[in-house]
Amino acid sequence: MNRLVGIPLFALFIGTLMLMSASCSKDDDASDVPENATLVKRIFTEEVHAEDIPQLFATQGIEYHDVAVLNWADPYSYLPQVDFAIAHDGRNILIHYRVTEKRTLGTMEMDLDGVYKESCCELFCMKEGDSQYYNIESNCIGSILMECGSGRAGRFTSTAENLRQIERWASLGRKSVGYIDNETHWELALVVPSTVFWKHSYGSFAGKTFLANVYNCVGSGDDRQYVTWHPVISSGPDFHRPEFFRRIYFEN
Repeated sequence: MNRLVGIPLFALFIGTLMLMSASCSKDDDASDVPENATLVKRIFTEEVHAEDIPQLFATQGIEYHDVAVLNWADPYSYLPQVDFAIAHDGRNILIHYRVTEKRTLGTMEMDLDGVYKESCCELFCMKEGDSQYYNIESNCIGSILMECGSGRAGRFTSTAENLRQIERWASLGRKSVGYIDNETHWELALVVPSTVFWKHSYGSFAGKTFLANVYNCVGSGDDRQYVTWHPVISSGPDFHRPEFFRRIYFEN
């Protein structure tokens, strides 16, 4: 009889230890996040396609961040509705942009064009401690310009072949949509592998701290817009300001 009673008590004891261990592991993970860093959650999955990212983020509860700072409200006072979510799977950065704006421009179908002149979302980032940062600029139809350097001048431009590694999904499609002169909602999802950062050998993103900022713009025409995730202090629109990047930590 005592043996029969002892079995469930022993199981209860083991279960309690397992729960305590799991709780400690979570605390350990949380303690790894640097001070004032945004946590980039890790998604454990065999393979991710860009078109699946919006639904994947919904099921995984990935947080969205507003891109809503008007640094240059005079004269660029228009504030579109922009947010983004970011996660990783170890070898890839996964990012999803959502934009609602009063007019949309998307004509450039080729990578390495001046996509910053059109409806565009941009991730600028660098590994903490590095001297060079990358800009990954994407228009609303998924065409990309990517560069690397230590400042606005003297930047190195990616090859088109390198950019083919980035998988894209655009809600407006990948062909020119021209100029849409009414309120439009569009989304863009990217799968950005570590190997696309051609001047560095990042390997896995897990456990690494980066510095980053995210921007939205339409950089030409009479009705321009410039908004940022984190504030930028400058006399005029200038996204090439790594001193205003903020920490992001890629979860182990």
